[in-house]
Amino acid sequence: MRDPRGRVVGLETEYAVVAAHTLPQPPGTPNPLTTAEAVAELYRGTPQEYLARNRFLRNGGRLYVDLGSHPEYATAECRTPADVVAQDRAGEGILRAMAERATASLAERGVPARIHVIKNNLDSAGATFGCHENYQVARTTAEHPDPGLIAFLATRPLLTGGGHVPGADDGGSGFRLSARAPVIHRVVSRDPTHERPMIVTRDEPLADPARHARLQVTYGDSNVTDTTTFLKLGLTMAVLDLVEDGGRADDLALVDPVRALHAVSVEGPAARVALADGRRFSALDVQEAVLERCEGHSAAHGDDGNHRALTLARRAVDALRAGDLTPVRAELDWSVKRALLEHFLSRTGTGWDDPLALRVQLAYHDLTATHGLADRLRSLGLMASAVTPEQVAAATTTPPPDTRAAVRGAFVAAAEDCGMQASVGWTHVRLDSPPRPQIDLLDALAARDEAVDTLVDEMRTSLPHHPGGRSGLGWLRLGLGGLG
Repeated sequence: MRDPRGRVVGLETEYAVVAAHTLPQPPGTPNPLTTAEAVAELYRGTPQEYLARNRFLRNGGRLYVDLGSHPEYATAECRTPADVVAQDRAGEGILRAMAERATASLAERGVPARIHVIKNNLDSAGATFGCHENYQVARTTAEHPDPGLIAFLATRPLLTGGGHVPGADDGGSGFRLSARAPVIHRVVSRDPTHERPMIVTRDEPLADPARHARLQVTYGDSNVTDTTTFLKLGLTMAVLDLVEDGGRADDLALVDPVRALHAVSVEGPAARVALADGRRFSALDVQEAVLERCEGHSAAHGDDGNHRALTLARRAVDALRAGDLTPVRAELDWSVKRALLEHFLSRTGTGWDDPLALRVQLAYHDLTATHGLADRLRSLGLMASAVTPEQVAAATTTPPPDTRAAVRGAFVAAAEDCGMQASVGWTHVRLDSPPRPQIDLLDALAARDEAVDTLVDEMRTSLPHHPGGRSGLGWLRLGLGGLG
């Protein structure tokens, strides 16, 4: 049974970083910097550069360099999909600013290179970048995922895929709904690095383990169109509410969810999937069956928390059923991307195998203001947004007010402002200089903690400060492990 207070949800997104030449070069010229060098440039000039690569932020989120030399941004714990979207977009803005500063620094040193941060899932060399969704759930939900939930996830790319044009070495051709789907090989696994499952089953609740678990969904695409991020999170939360409240979805169990996922990515709404009871549905049939049950559950329980996501999902399903995406063309990520690609390819009279498709695809995922396309698409009304620019700006420095992130964010801000050495993790904070006992934060839904409030007040009013001389970027020490 779910926590009656609600649940927290968050995202972790891995980003590619690449350095490009700013001056014309002969074909085949290597990039001016290696990936590791490009990532190093992101942090050059920040106080205590090494420690700055792994830190919690004032907004409650975390920015760090993960294995493989790529930055990863984890949002703070949020109660609503809108808050997650604002936090996710804030992370994009933070990384964009870092890249612009790094490019300016290179230019000042006479290095003709430009740093790009790319929010994609698969690069031309076959390297993958993940987008992990984290949902706080009852322990039984994570230990034994409902077969109906799995069926929903396997067919969800119809609504939430990021779209993908495979390269020559990527296998296949044409346009797919999901970049991540082809590299997923298991339904569940404890080892996301080597087995690439849909769901990771490690027991890392980042909360009171007696009450909660963390369902980590690791197969989904990173979305550029944030209305799709909103839909992805909100609709999945609605399905979790359904199954945790005893609603039935296990009759939609699939024979082979991974095979169904691969088929959906390639074939779209018409993909046929085999149910465990012998029936055969289209992927769209599965999505609509789940949606109808979520709509009924929401109405019966007077729960309008997921109403906005369910309304968008209904419009999307109806549009797919009608074969006319016009009503949601600017809200579904893969639809926005495909329309953009078709526009460019129609102007040149070429097909999906033209190198232009890959160049446009890369620009779609590029966060830099000069080369990325998302801001221009939004300004033209070709890409919708679930949040306002003001909400994104606020989320850059302000944590959600109704979760544990508010407590963490207040502590981080005090440590930075006062130049104090501290240790911060998802489930604890500790002032190290001057030393104070660690304060555990096991309730992710608790937005206040008296012990932390008292400590923050002491830090700001009575303890020795070191303003200016010791930046919090360098002095905040991190607890081990991120969300994933």
